[in-house]
Amino acid sequence: MFTGISDRWKMILQIFLVLLFCAGIMSLIFALEKNRSTTGVQRLEFRVDASGGYAIITVEAGSASISKPTTVSVPWTKSLRVASGTEVYLTASNPTQTGKLTCTIMLGESLWKTDTTAAPKDGVACAGIVP
Repeated sequence: MFTGISDRWKMILQIFLVLLFCAGIMSLIFALEKNRSTTGVQRLEFRVDASGGYAIITVEAGSASISKPTTVSVPWTKSLRVASGTEVYLTASNPTQTGKLTCTIMLGESLWKTDTTAAPKDGVACAGIVP
């Protein structure tokens, strides 16, 4: 196949093919690194909204937690930075048992978890493992 080509051109062609192969490998590595999260930390925003002006909440998000039921004014929000792989949850109840009750967890700018209920039910929960 390459009998009519001089040895010098064969060597140039081999070097070119090796460089082309290396460039392809580098492009693949770059693409894989671009898609991988380097920080391992996500920004979460916990939200509660309820009729009646207040709600009772609990939050678990790694070291940041409100484990005792706590009364808050609504709408209530809390932003946290949480490590990937952490279990998080938000529970809320509406002691007035009127209207609607909603909990929401935003992951970055995107809606991640949500739950809504209407009276006479008085509790909602949002939970998940941070990706």
